[in-house]
Amino acid sequence: MNKKVLAINSSKRKRNTYGLLIDIKEQFEKINIDVDIINLHDYNIELCTGCESCILKDKCFLDDDMDMLMNKLQQYDGIILSTPIYLNNISGKLKMFIDRTCRWVHRPALAGIPIMNVVTTSSSGIKNTLKYMDNVAVQWGAFPTDNISRKVTTVKEKVQPKEYENFVKHIMMDKKLYKPSIEQLIYFSVSKVLALKVIKRDAKYWEDKGWLSKNYFYDSKINIFKKVIANRFYKMLYKKVNRVEE
Repeated sequence: MNKKVLAINSSKRKRNTYGLLIDIKEQFEKINIDVDIINLHDYNIELCTGCESCILKDKCFLDDDMDMLMNKLQQYDGIILSTPIYLNNISGKLKMFIDRTCRWVHRPALAGIPIMNVVTTSSSGIKNTLKYMDNVAVQWGAFPTDNISRKVTTVKEKVQPKEYENFVKHIMMDKKLYKPSIEQLIYFSVSKVLALKVIKRDAKYWEDKGWLSKNYFYDSKINIFKKVIANRFYKMLYKKVNRVEE
């Protein structure tokens, strides 16, 4: 059975960024990876109001397409996030989408799913934008892989296999072979402490997933030095954070 990738296009014009996704889709089909492209502007996504209902009650009161989209993301073996760069960061539509996934920061739903970023810009903002997108992937419990970027002078260049080889490798590989970074291990520790000390719903979710006794979301190749640092950080943070009564 072919692996399946979901590519999220956040550009309304469907030109440069969308063109790269089409190129990637055509190339992936040749290596037996199916790519579905969705355009965020085709969906009703309301602005997050910051009410925290999704965190505390696991339900958003806004009546739009977000729950459907969040469920959809969880059905794929890999995800491609794409955006044109506006004012040195992601598009407003993609930011609206990401803001509405706030519950995933507490209860990660994409653990073990590789994410690749695709960005286009007229001149600047690539480094800052990709850093933000990588951080989002980590907060979702996923892990960042390749980044593909184009400026106005290079946007017509075909995507080369070496630009997405890491993404493809992680789609195919056994997760036990994955090597989480120290940043990922630290973030896992922070999230686990918050689950144990702050929100009971989070603790139940983490317990059901079997994560509370782990060093990471799943068994993987963790460098012993990184493991020691992450465990010490976890113990220190656990002592410092006071339990919150709901």
